[in-house]
Amino acid sequence: MSDKKRRRIGNDANTVVVADPTSVTQEEANTNTKVSEDQESKNPHAEFYDENGEFLWEKYEGTCPTHYRKPNPHIRTNNGDKVFSREPYAQELYDKMEAHGQDIKPNVFVGEIHAGIIYAIDSTWITVDIGYRELVYVKFGKESEEVRQSSVGDETAVLITETKGTLTGSISGGVRQKTFMDLRDAIEEGRTAWIGKVDNMIENGGYTVSVQGIKCFMPGSLAGINKLSNFESIIGEELYVVPVSFSPDRGTIVVSHRKYLQALIPTEIENLKQTLEEEKTGKVTGTAKYGVFVEFSKCLTGMIHNNDLDEETLSKFKSREIKPGDSINFKVKDIVSNTKITLTQKEVVNVNPWLNISQKYTIPSTVEAIVKSKKDYGLFINIEDGITGLLHVSELTPETMSVFSSGDKITVQITRIDEDAMKVFLKMPQ
Repeated sequence: MSDKKRRRIGNDANTVVVADPTSVTQEEANTNTKVSEDQESKNPHAEFYDENGEFLWEKYEGTCPTHYRKPNPHIRTNNGDKVFSREPYAQELYDKMEAHGQDIKPNVFVGEIHAGIIYAIDSTWITVDIGYRELVYVKFGKESEEVRQSSVGDETAVLITETKGTLTGSISGGVRQKTFMDLRDAIEEGRTAWIGKVDNMIENGGYTVSVQGIKCFMPGSLAGINKLSNFESIIGEELYVVPVSFSPDRGTIVVSHRKYLQALIPTEIENLKQTLEEEKTGKVTGTAKYGVFVEFSKCLTGMIHNNDLDEETLSKFKSREIKPGDSINFKVKDIVSNTKITLTQKEVVNVNPWLNISQKYTIPSTVEAIVKSKKDYGLFINIEDGITGLLHVSELTPETMSVFSSGDKITVQITRIDEDAMKVFLKMPQ
């Protein structure tokens, strides 16, 4: 038996009692065991000891208040963030949370308009996810029938109406406000057309036009490519309109159907060139001393000169029986420009030879032509009736210049055609 003794602290701090462990009775042993178990159950940190009695510091730090804990030094963070997790997926989880957090709006305020996606719909609420920490609640019964017919997942705009307590808003209000702002923004660009319904006429020659719930003003002068013969004819119609100005005093956006039609002109001119031989129908927009003005193909305007009117129409013209809005048949005689088109009712139509000339001659193209005239700076070559090009002296040798005279046949090569300027560029073939 060992003679070693262990100290036991008694009630008296200055007293040390030496006891023989073999003298402990079974009753005392049971009591000591119970005391030990009670002490362990009262120890708030008992769970942080392993079976060998070692204290598990990392497990302990994971439950401590933040200012007592140590961040994981192996996690790469941004903006001073700290990650205390020691789990193997800690870095991946942080990266995902960081990416998601960048898309969350920090704050929203009353009066703001936010784009969102409809999250849920029931008979009481429509909830909208705008990328904020909470959803926006929209009162179902206060929305328009169109909004009530929306589906989960639809994109929309919502106007924030309350931020205290439950975040609430209005989809109808948001859509109207967003449309209004989009219309204002489109004024500077001038290239966006919207579908508007002409509601009614107002005094001073204008119309009210509804564009997605926004009441706009369209002056009568902007209701067509030309002055309308019947101002009431477009009431109730849906037209494409382009925002052109904004009146701050009235808070009204001014729109134009005419500007939309003007944008169609280049395309319609190209279509017209492909159907020159076809008879067309248009409406008279007005008359002048020298002829009749006609609107056709939605956005084109041409004139039939007195000399190109058929006998019946000429008789009506002289007796002033032709009125704006009358239907009239014609053929295209010449397209001088996008805004200057001459028409005729005569059977024999001498079409401008410059029309579609690029389709007639490939580049380069060698043709037989006639010398029309001879100048010091070159030869004017008649390619066909109405089409003359210059063969510059720089393309000719002195001997060649001396050989040709007016009326002589010559072979030339067309190198370039400028339809707008009505010029043909020539050279001698190799």
